[in-house]
This record gives sequence, C-alpha cells and structure tokens, in this order.
Amino acid sequence: MNIQYIGEHLFPGKMGEFFVWLGFATAILATITYALSFFRKDQRRLLHNSARGFYIVHALSIVAVAAILFYIIFKHYFEYSYVWQYSSKELPMKYIISCFWAGQEGSFLVWALWQAIIGLVLLRIARKWESAVMMVFSLSQAFVTSMLVGINLFGVKIGASPFDLLRNTVETIEGTIFTTPDYLSMITDGNGLNPLLENIWMTIHPPILFLGYALALVPFSYAIASFLKKDYHTWIGRALPWTLFALLMLGAGILLGGAWAYVSLTFGGFWSWDPVENSSLVPWMTLVAALHFMLISRRQNFALLAAYILITLSYVLILYASFLTRSGVLADTSAHSFGDNGMTMQLLVYLLVFFVMMVVMIFINFRKFHSAKEDILLSREFWMFIGAIIMVLAAFQIVFTTSIPVFNGLFHTDIAPPVDRVGFYNRWQMPYALLIAGFIAFSQFLSYSANDPKRFLKKLLIPLTISVILCIPMAVAGVVTGMNFIFLVFFTIFALLSSIYNMVFLVTKPRNIGAIITHIGFVVFVLGAVLTFSNSEVISSNTSKFDLGDKQSNAENLVLMRNDTLNMNGFYVSYVGSRVEGNTTTYQVDFLKKKAGKFNLEFILHPSVNVHPRMGAVYNPDTKHFLGKDYYSFIAIVSKEPDYIVIKAIMNPYINVLWLGSVLMTIGFAVAFVKRARRRWLGNS
Repeated sequence: MNIQYIGEHLFPGKMGEFFVWLGFATAILATITYALSFFRKDQRRLLHNSARGFYIVHALSIVAVAAILFYIIFKHYFEYSYVWQYSSKELPMKYIISCFWAGQEGSFLVWALWQAIIGLVLLRIARKWESAVMMVFSLSQAFVTSMLVGINLFGVKIGASPFDLLRNTVETIEGTIFTTPDYLSMITDGNGLNPLLENIWMTIHPPILFLGYALALVPFSYAIASFLKKDYHTWIGRALPWTLFALLMLGAGILLGGAWAYVSLTFGGFWSWDPVENSSLVPWMTLVAALHFMLISRRQNFALLAAYILITLSYVLILYASFLTRSGVLADTSAHSFGDNGMTMQLLVYLLVFFVMMVVMIFINFRKFHSAKEDILLSREFWMFIGAIIMVLAAFQIVFTTSIPVFNGLFHTDIAPPVDRVGFYNRWQMPYALLIAGFIAFSQFLSYSANDPKRFLKKLLIPLTISVILCIPMAVAGVVTGMNFIFLVFFTIFALLSSIYNMVFLVTKPRNIGAIITHIGFVVFVLGAVLTFSNSEVISSNTSKFDLGDKQSNAENLVLMRNDTLNMNGFYVSYVGSRVEGNTTTYQVDFLKKKAGKFNLEFILHPSVNVHPRMGAVYNPDTKHFLGKDYYSFIAIVSKEPDYIVIKAIMNPYINVLWLGSVLMTIGFAVAFVKRARRRWLGNS
C-alpha cells in the first residue's frame, strides 16, 4: 500500500541512520587499520594516521547520532517509535533528558558515546601504546555501535535503531491508524516515561554507570596490548589511573542507583540484592581486587597473573551484566531488567569474543608470569593479596547465584533462586565482609616487605583496645544483636580506627591519603549497612477496627480514615487529605506527638500513587530525614475510596552513616585518581 504520509519529519531520522552506519563502518575500519599499523612495520606511519582518521570520524558520527536523538525527543516527533514509547509532552525537561536512555537503544548509545569520547582522550595520551590499545578499544566500539544499526541479516536481528518509524514497528498497517495519511494528527502524546524513572537520581544514575562501563574498557585494552607488545609491566602504570577512574564512576553509579531505590521503591532500603543490581556490583568488586593485584605486582611479581585475570575479567563481567540485563533472561527474577528485544545472540557473541580474547592471551603468555615468590607473611603486599582474593570469592558467590536463570536456560534445569533474597545474600556475604574489614584494619600498620612483629603488635594495641571498649556497650545495649553482626561491627570499628590512626600519625610510609579515605569510607559504609539492617523496624501496625484480611497485613499496615488520628509506635498519625495532579494522587499524613494533652506536629509525609493508564499503579514513598534516623512511608493498598488509606511506615536508623561512607569512598577514589592521573597524564611518563 503506497501512502503519502503527511507531517512526518523524516530528515533527522535518515541523518541519524546515516551516522549510525558511518560510525559502525569507521569503527571496523579503525580496528583493522590499527591492527595493520601494529603488525606491519613497513607502512606503520601511513596506517597509523589512517586509523586515527577513521576513529575520529567514528567518534564524531556517534556524537551526531546522540545529538539527533536528543533533537527528535525534544521536538516530540512521535512518528519515531523510540520517541513515542518513552517520552511525552507533559514531562519536564530534566525527565525529557532521561528519555534518551530509557530504552535499550538509547542506553547503548550512551555507552557508545562515552567510549567514543574516551577513545579521543586515548589518542592524545596513549603515545607508543596507541595502535595496540586502540585496536582492542575500536573493536569493542564496533560491537557497541552494531547494537544501533537495526537490520535483519539472514533472519538474524542485528541491533535496534532508535530512528525506527512507529508505523514500521507493526507487522501490518491494516486496521491501524497508519492507513490514514495524516495519522500523526491522531497521536496527541507519547506513551511517556515509566513513572519510576521520573526521579532526579535516575537522571544521573544511568549515564554515570555507563561511564564506568566505558572506562573499564581502557585497562582491559592496555592488558591485551601488553600481551601483543610483550611488555608485561609498563601497562600497569598506564592502566592504574583508568582503573581508579572506572572504580570511581562505576561505584558512584551503583550508589546513585541505591539512592534512587531508597526514595522510589517500596522495600524501604537502598539495596535488595536484585539480580540487575548484583550484575553491576560484581565488576566493581573484581575491579577493586584487580587494582590491589596491580599495586602488588609493581613490587612483587607473584600478583601479575592475578592482575591480568581480574582486570580483563572485569570488563567481561560488564559485558555479562549487559547480557543479563538486556537478553530478557532475568525478566522473571528482576524488576530492573529489559525484555528480550531479539539481540540475545548478538550480545552473546560480543561477550564471547572478549572472553575468548582474554583466555587465549593469558594462556599463550602463561609461562611469562612464573617467578620466585617472596613469602613474607608479615607484609602489606601479602595481606593485600589475601584481601583481594576474599573480594573475588565474594564476587563469585554473588555472580553464581545471580546466574541461576542462565544455568536453567542452558542446561534445562529447574534450580530455584533464593526465596528470601536479602537474607540469603546477607548470610553468605557476612563472612567475606568480616574478613575484608579485618584485613583493612591490621594492614594499616604494615609496611611493604618485612615488618618487625613486636612493633606491629605495639601499633595495633591502641585502636584494638578502643574498638573493644566501643563494641561491648553496643552489644550489651542491643544496638547490634547476633554474634555475626557483633563481630562484623567490631572489625569495622577496628578498621575505621586503624585507618584514622594511620592518617593522623603516619604509621606507614609512604602515606596514601586516597587509599586511607577510601578504606575509611568502605568500613563506614559497611558499619552503616549493618546498623541499619539490624535495627530497621516496621513501625506501622493495624490499630484501627478494620481487618485487612491476613495476619501479616495487619501486623505491618495501618488503615487511616480521613481526619482520624491513631497511635503508631510513639507517634499519632493523621490522614489529612489528598490532591490529584494528572495520574498522581498525593496523600498528606501528619505525624504528631502528644504533649500535655495536646497534639504537636512533628513532621509531614506525602506518599503518592501514580496510576498510569498503560503501566499500572506505581507507589512513590516519602521520607523524613533526621540526623540519626529516617521515617519512611508509602501507600500499601490503593483504595478507590478517598476517605481512607492503608499505609506502611518504616524507621531506618543510622542510614546517614551509610550515606557518609558512600561519600567518603567516592572522595577517596577521586583523590587517588587525581594523584595518579597528574603523575601519569600531566607528566611525560
């Protein structure tokens, strides 16, 4: 059926598709010519310049694709499927920006854009390593860009274009509005953003996380390049700043995701061990271990093989995380995953190519790593090595359990994921956290190479004694219960005091302020998590005369009639009223204290419910923050009657300790990164 459609803006879409293909082609050409310039010495200069030119064109093409997608979203061109599916005219500008990465196509484009920009930086600073590094880097960029081409090749779907027209996404236009030339006049608005994503943290979290993904490619590329160059040590100094930068951004992205979960989801916490959450945490953990192995290998060669394995495995695990999130394999076990969009095989090929590259390179060069190991039990390197191994074991416990749906799909098994996900992971991760905190504690008093045992024990005495003095009253008062939690709190306090002691009194030399702040942040974070988890309390219970039907609902939820005041764990709460704005109903709940026979207002919470016409009800909690605790409330049951609500309220103590640890960790990685970057990039090394 040949229809001349009216009002469609086809030019930006055609230009977008042109630049996608140009970017894809030039990424492949850059990979090939960089490989030729590395292996062919006779024409190295010509090939090197050509490869640079191809990559620059590629990077500019990706920038152009991003600019065009922003343009059509901003202009509300709903003839494009991506624009209609994720945006609407009612969205404020900050959420219009979020539409860019709301879908798979946009998120792949963000990933490609970050890698394209990082590649331009590498052109300036890689120097003699450029050909080998950019060969690997450009190959990854070709794979990421291929996710945007959107073609079917011999029945296999390759990529999904963000510039597909809405009318081309249906199998047949018969019986649809697309049989009408001016169908655009019938589309008054887009489908809109998922209400859960209408949050300031989700405006920041995805691009920061994807920047971390993109940065992790650089140390991977340096590691593979070192195999090709037969230079097994120089790469570490070059890759260290990038590793720290990747840890900084990946960690910040994860923490911002936790902040979003805390204010947007209704489980009352910042982390639920969701499979998608786990898949982003595991590469961060292996990258932390890789960083320590890299630092050790500059002094002791025995850690070099571990550094190679973990630095390359970290990027492979990022690709695995992308596969888990986007293949649809986690659709039944995670609230955060995308559905299967037909690119599962493409994602798997991407993953396998880089995994095989890693395994082959390590296998070929395996004998180069053997060297005499200097066994010094009382040395910083030895305990850094053991601590990094513990971190790797913790990461593999997480990734193994998270991969249960993959095992079931591959081997046709029926292994059930843990029912109590939070309890399961907390139990398994407790010993690892305890050991890591302990290693951080006493490694603060160890210098590199040999240490005198008597001096070491003497330095331990003060923080160890103070830790015992602080921990015993906490256990007696019931702030922390259970031997596992008590020991973990003891070791985290011990590690915290040891790190502070080292910073103030310069126990070991040279002083590494960035590492000390990072360790302080980590143990403060763990301490906050333990105290919050062990003391978090549901403070609502059904003190009304209305039965909610089952024991658990009555134990955790409260039915509030309008203008009624009921007791809630030391407070008196009153449902004042509600207001409706669009699809969102916001409720006002006053929390009161009774003094001298009078009710005094303590604070107000405004939980809301967004009843989206296409996405169902989305429950938005509200939180009142205090220095020592948070009060967190959400609508538990949506009622059609405006005269009453059913709410659930949670008290989270010590949550600010957790956020303080997050900030300190981020600052520590930033300080360490700036120090390494200044030395490496601003110097002439």
